Amino acid sequence: MARSSSQLLRPPVPARWLYQPTAFAIGVILTLNGIALAATLPQWSLGALVVSVGAAGMLVLSDRFAVHEPEGRRLTPAPVLLAGGALMAAWSPVLIATLLGSLLSAPRSWQRTARIIAIRSLIASGGALIASVSPSTPPLVPSLALALLIGAGYLAETLFATDHEQRFERLHSDAASLRWYVPGMALHGALFGAFWPAAPEALPFALALVGGTQLLARSQAQQRSINAELTSLREQLSARTERLERLQALATAMLATLDDRRQLQLLCERLAALLDADAGWIALYEQETLRVMAVHSLALYQPDPPLPDQHRYHEMIQRGQIVLIADERAQHLAPPIASDDPMRWSALLALPLKTDHGALGIICLAFEHVRGLNSDDQRILTSFTRQAAVAIENTRLFTELRQKQAELIQSSKLAAVGTFAAGIGHEFNNLLGGMLGYAELGRSASDTDEKDHALDVIRQACQRGRGITRGLLTFARRSEHCREMHHLADIIAETLTLVEVDLRKSNITLVRDIEPAPAILCDGGQIAQVLLNLITNARDAIGQRGGTITVSLRQCGAFVELSVRDTGSGIPESVRDRIFEPFVTTKGALGASNTPGTGLGLSVSYGIVKDHGGDIRFETETGVGTTMIVRLPITPSAA
Repeated sequence: MARSSSQLLRPPVPARWLYQPTAFAIGVILTLNGIALAATLPQWSLGALVVSVGAAGMLVLSDRFAVHEPEGRRLTPAPVLLAGGALMAAWSPVLIATLLGSLLSAPRSWQRTARIIAIRSLIASGGALIASVSPSTPPLVPSLALALLIGAGYLAETLFATDHEQRFERLHSDAASLRWYVPGMALHGALFGAFWPAAPEALPFALALVGGTQLLARSQAQQRSINAELTSLREQLSARTERLERLQALATAMLATLDDRRQLQLLCERLAALLDADAGWIALYEQETLRVMAVHSLALYQPDPPLPDQHRYHEMIQRGQIVLIADERAQHLAPPIASDDPMRWSALLALPLKTDHGALGIICLAFEHVRGLNSDDQRILTSFTRQAAVAIENTRLFTELRQKQAELIQSSKLAAVGTFAAGIGHEFNNLLGGMLGYAELGRSASDTDEKDHALDVIRQACQRGRGITRGLLTFARRSEHCREMHHLADIIAETLTLVEVDLRKSNITLVRDIEPAPAILCDGGQIAQVLLNLITNARDAIGQRGGTITVSLRQCGAFVELSVRDTGSGIPESVRDRIFEPFVTTKGALGASNTPGTGLGLSVSYGIVKDHGGDIRFETETGVGTTMIVRLPITPSAA
């Protein structure tokens, strides 16, 4: 197989190795230090050794007090110290000090260490060369030469301290720090070049000035690092605050939602969006089986399917802690979906839903890419899931309460109908007896007028029976709340049909005071129940001595007012403040009376009226009677 031209031109591995900066640096180190040792070792003295040790110590201190930039760059005055040391001492001790001091400084990789030693060795050699030629040059030349040498040293260290692919990116990121640091150090080098031929004794003071400048730069760098850290913390705090606000808004929306299905779907979708999850589902216990009640970005093959691996889910819920699964188990815990394509998630976040009363279920969020949670995120999510569990539990209790309330209302309806059952049965018996008699009369009569008269009476009896039956069906049917436009006068007429026979048997006169009123949006059966409850209480308040019950209807502004007034004994003062509470009554065993009653009629009526946006109140006087007043709003469409 033929090779490409790039492969033919590529040098072999040993040759390529020679082109690497590290290999070049090793060559420079070996060459310069070899020449220094070979040429000057016989002339070494105690003074040269002291200079070498001092220079090495200064290099270690310069690396120890380096300026650490946020990008990871380390700025040291080593080039200035090496150039100044080369001016004050012989070349070879400074070169040896460069090797020793760089090896004793902060640990780096051996490649970077070799490159830095090579660059510093070249700077020391350049400083020694400038020192050797400075007596025969103008005074300005050494200063400029040292400044350029130091600037080139910093640039070379920046370029060759990293790999080839990162050099120019590193140079671009370090431009901000080099812009202020390198000119300052180059200026110090120019001072060294100026002091060397004119006043060599001033060089130690120049070195001290370099140290002071380095400490000031290090302090400023630390301040910038603190500012950057504060900025990062502020950003994190802002992001966490925003997340908390969104979680709080979600919790508020859940508390405002009384539909359990809508609440779960809202929780699943918003929580998945908040945490950038690719999919999610919520499972709750139904008769000890976890069933999926809401999903996000998933299509279930059937409504409310049971989750697989119930035992594993049960363990996570009982543990009560947030669990992050980042292995193949995340695929096996997925709910059954209506697709043959397997789920490809790399992580699954499980958030148990538990309250003080027990475990409710679990929230699961799936991610394509593995993500972690720090302790603060876990603490926030743990607190939120507890609030969500309480909201779900409250919604479930409210749903159960509504079901029980509906059963209670239905039971109250049947109880009220049962109260008047004897009168209704007696009325039907009279109707049927009359119908039978007139039917026999019409059958035996030969005169056509007599037959027509008998048929008219039978028709009237049938119409009255139909009215009673319609009132019973309207009142006692069991159905979901269905509000339609109704005229209260029609509801009153149908309801009074059910009770007037029983009231006549109790010597109670029923008075109708019905004025024209617009139709309202209401549940006819529930309003009939309220009216029947009020008439029942009025009848029981009057008792066997007889009296009058007046049913009134009129329009009062934006409301329709329905009232039931009796001439009974009135409401005792001891129960007036609690008359609309459940089981508060003056009848039955609870009220120490022989009149049957449970204390639920007014409580149920109060709930129905409030649910319709109205209000109910009473006016009573002991020994005179009581008036119950119901006000229901007139809807704009009715107006």
